[in-house]
Amino acid sequence: MPNDIENVEKDEALEGLGVEDTSNQEEGTSKKTFTQEDLDRVVSQEKARLERKYRKEEESKLSRSKQLESVLRAGLSLSEEDDVLSKVEDFYKEQGVDIPDVEGVNKKDAEILGIADAQEMIDTFDDTEIEARANELAQRQRIGKTSARENAEFFKLGEYLTSKLKEKELETSGIDVSILQDEGFKDFASKFNSSMKMSEIYDLWERVKENAPKKPVSTGSSKSTVPDNQIKEYYTSEEVDKLGDKLDDPNILARAIKSMKRW
Repeated sequence: MPNDIENVEKDEALEGLGVEDTSNQEEGTSKKTFTQEDLDRVVSQEKARLERKYRKEEESKLSRSKQLESVLRAGLSLSEEDDVLSKVEDFYKEQGVDIPDVEGVNKKDAEILGIADAQEMIDTFDDTEIEARANELAQRQRIGKTSARENAEFFKLGEYLTSKLKEKELETSGIDVSILQDEGFKDFASKFNSSMKMSEIYDLWERVKENAPKKPVSTGSSKSTVPDNQIKEYYTSEEVDKLGDKLDDPNILARAIKSMKRW
């Protein structure tokens, strides 16, 4: 939406509606003064009017574009799967018409717009409608019919729906969903395959924290024959206690987690 809609000044709105702001006039004047609530209401009404006008213009452009597309499809015998623009360009190039290159929205800008489209939908619609839109984009993406803007929208919606599924799974397991905002847990979870249940990752996370170094190894324990600077395939509970900062190494962490499942 044009920036001028968001930046409508109160004095311009008042002027456009034939309302005079006399809040700064000297005392004793007979002209009506307006409260902040009056001013906010007038600005809100003017903004809504401009938004309606903008939407109407966009809907008109979209309607004419669809009509033009229908005419071109009929004239060139194109199916619904055909890319009208590229077919029309090819047709006229074959007729010897020089088609100038038109610089459209670049990929970065398209992605920004796509993310904004997704965020607007997330803020406005319920999860059922968001999922329907994501499925629609997924179907179009499979046949290569999505633009860079729509791809960005699809991935943003996908991230949102995935996070909702994670929250639902954790809630079902009686786990506080706020853990998903914990930076340490997010880093830990990123090391696992996306197909792994979040509740299982949380269980491993808790076990790793519980097995953090707390006490020295007892003198009666058996010692590992593998040097400390080498990565083992299997770690005992006692050895995991000794790893400390070495758990920051993704390879060591993966083997430690795999070992935990065998304890």
